[in-house]
Amino acid sequence: MRSIELVLDPAAERAVRGAWGALVTADLPSMGRHTSDTNAPHVTLTAGEALPVPTAFDAPLPATVRPAGLLLFPAGPGRHVLGVGIVVDRALAAFHEAVHRAAPGGVDTALPGRWVPHLTLARRPRDVDLPRMLEVLAAVPLPEELGVAGVRHWDGETKTVTPLG
Repeated sequence: MRSIELVLDPAAERAVRGAWGALVTADLPSMGRHTSDTNAPHVTLTAGEALPVPTAFDAPLPATVRPAGLLLFPAGPGRHVLGVGIVVDRALAAFHEAVHRAAPGGVDTALPGRWVPHLTLARRPRDVDLPRMLEVLAAVPLPEELGVAGVRHWDGETKTVTPLG
């Protein structure tokens, strides 16, 4: 699988990693337990098996994104993905559409009108852990805005990241 992702500026990344770290400290599932060099907080704009590496986008990159509430996505019996939703404002919607023009072939759930942008906090936590996770996360709220540093293309097969600006 390949994806095109918004990456955060250093302050925003520290804030998200702070939430990840709080979950780890509480001995709960967290993206902070994944230590690969490419594990950085990000917002996936599109994903697909054969996404090209775009050379340009015909809309400007948003300077910031705004966190919304917590989200749960089904991930099998008794499991979910826990994330922080991202508000889709005009700038983000325009850039998301530009990404799809520059790199067609994304999965249906990443298409404009179907996409649910988010920052993943934990993959596949047990449902029984969710109340404690919410309690921990309430103590480390994210800022009202998160700075955007750029865009990257992730190739899951080769495990390579290509910065796109």
